[in-house]
Amino acid sequence: AGAGAEAAPRLRAFVAALRTNPMLREEVLREGAGIAQRLATQDTREWANDGLKAQREAWVRDSMVEASHVEGHITTCPECGGRAVLETGNSAGFKMPKAFAHYKCLEVACGKETHRGE
Repeated sequence: AGAGAEAAPRLRAFVAALRTNPMLREEVLREGAGIAQRLATQDTREWANDGLKAQREAWVRDSMVEASHVEGHITTCPECGGRAVLETGNSAGFKMPKAFAHYKCLEVACGKETHRGE
């Protein structure tokens, strides 16, 4: 069940790549059987055409921007002294709005959330 189980999906991916990537197809035709060892050790994503590779890189960039985007201002955590996101605003009070500060620590060891108001 070892090599055979993973060989079938790789072979299907290779056949699909030969259909969609003319540069890979030309390289295989030019080098013949001598290319087999190198192809066997490559990641199947390397067989994609240039358009798909560019699209995958764009997805990675967009995902990293989305994952690293932090709302609020980066400041010092009041609990541990590390980095924290500070969100400030006003909450409705009885006669006057009250200012608040909400700290969310970014440090793995701390991770605390602190709320301070007037």
